[in-house]
Amino acid sequence: MPDYGVTPQGFVPKRLDVILSEMTESISSDLGISVGIDKQSYLNVLLTDIADKMAELWEVAQDVYASAYPSMAEGTSLDNVGQLGGVTRELAERSFYPIHCTGAEGTAVPAGTVIASNTNPAVNFDCSETSTLLRSSCNKAVIKTAAVQANTAYSVALNTQVYTFTSGASPSASDVITGLSAAITSEDFTCTINSDGDLLIEAKDLQSNNAVVLSSNLTTENVTCILTFASEEYGDISLPAGTITSIVTAVSGLSAVYNYGDYTPGQLRETDTEFRKSYTDKIFNMSSYMLASIKAAI
Repeated sequence: MPDYGVTPQGFVPKRLDVILSEMTESISSDLGISVGIDKQSYLNVLLTDIADKMAELWEVAQDVYASAYPSMAEGTSLDNVGQLGGVTRELAERSFYPIHCTGAEGTAVPAGTVIASNTNPAVNFDCSETSTLLRSSCNKAVIKTAAVQANTAYSVALNTQVYTFTSGASPSASDVITGLSAAITSEDFTCTINSDGDLLIEAKDLQSNNAVVLSSNLTTENVTCILTFASEEYGDISLPAGTITSIVTAVSGLSAVYNYGDYTPGQLRETDTEFRKSYTDKIFNMSSYMLASIKAAI
């Protein structure tokens, strides 16, 4: 094996002094005179400049050699060598929050709508896709009477279960709402009468969207649907419940936003050091299932 380049000890580059010494000896032998005595001579300066460029090429060769190994490769070279093992670097991801959006039914919330936390500094989030607030897929709904009629059935269907109240001879809107509140006995929902005298139906599962179907004599004051918003920043953006409440982009019909704490954390792009560690872990986990590894273990 050679003393320089790829050796049993790894890659050994040839240094500038060695290159210059070899070139000086070779030229001196060919010309029959020593060309290295006068350091300021034209020939010695020329050889030194050439030797310096050759030393740089040895350094490039050493970098190329190192880039073939995860323990020494860096940046894009590390990504490339990782792919040879079927492993890729974890890229930056944004954090995603399910946001309870309250507004008039039929309100369209465009993709890119920006909301923010009430913290200092504020953290911005944008809507992942265009969505519409509908009673057919909501977590809460405020219901009121559209018409007060005597001896008439008022029905509310929550998912597949229908609840009905029949008014008396001379009912009031309050009678209808009170009667419906008593008639809805679902274990999955709570029913309360708010300060405006309307019926508030809320799913006990705060992260569920449910279908609410009303008879024609009932309507909604507003509905609350769960829409997905992504943090504008990359990484694990963790915020407490009730801190995402500001609407930055005005949307007609959207009156309030709120987070209940649950979210899907994002991440920053893996550094070279982190990727080397995850590469080792992933390769180990993959190899433990390979036939050759199993045979070797036996």
